[in-house]
Amino acid sequence: MKITYVIQKSRRRSISVSVMTDNRVLVKAPYGTTERTVQEFLLSKKDWITKHLEKQNREEEKAESLGLLSADEIKQIKNQARKIIPHRVEFWANKIGVTYGRIAIRLQSSRWGSCSVDGNLNFNCLLVIMPPEIMDSVVVHELCHRRHMNHSKEFYAEIDRVFPDYKRCNKWLKDNGGVYLKRVSFVGTTV
Repeated sequence: MKITYVIQKSRRRSISVSVMTDNRVLVKAPYGTTERTVQEFLLSKKDWITKHLEKQNREEEKAESLGLLSADEIKQIKNQARKIIPHRVEFWANKIGVTYGRIAIRLQSSRWGSCSVDGNLNFNCLLVIMPPEIMDSVVVHELCHRRHMNHSKEFYAEIDRVFPDYKRCNKWLKDNGGVYLKRVSFVGTTV
């Protein structure tokens, strides 16, 4: 398999690799790293890269079979999300016993949710076209950041206390979320 890669050099100490959504491989490396060192590193990560590229290709095929979402469909999804997600946030915030700031619903190219230090919450509108428990798992994850602004053992213990099915839902999202993202053409999309 031929791998197309991009090298991004910076003041870092080690080399890392990630697979981008366009099937290119991004290599982050310290200044002064030779091309040969990068190629050796890529060769050592060949199995990992291949696995992730194959996953992306499967997601693209499934997304194509389901069809790209039109601008009108995306608008309807966003409207639906603006009605549903705030109710789920309120429900789970009461159950967890936390407060929150404003809620923003957007079409995002890679994230499902986030929580700022001020308690402002952001959610990807595509969550409303997934099974309801998946959306709830993301809502609970972000609300639990109101107690722990990290991904510590305590943070995950809080999630498990409130939402025992979180691990299964999180795995489902990792396995299937890419298909939902690939149904949206972010090139030239204004949302």
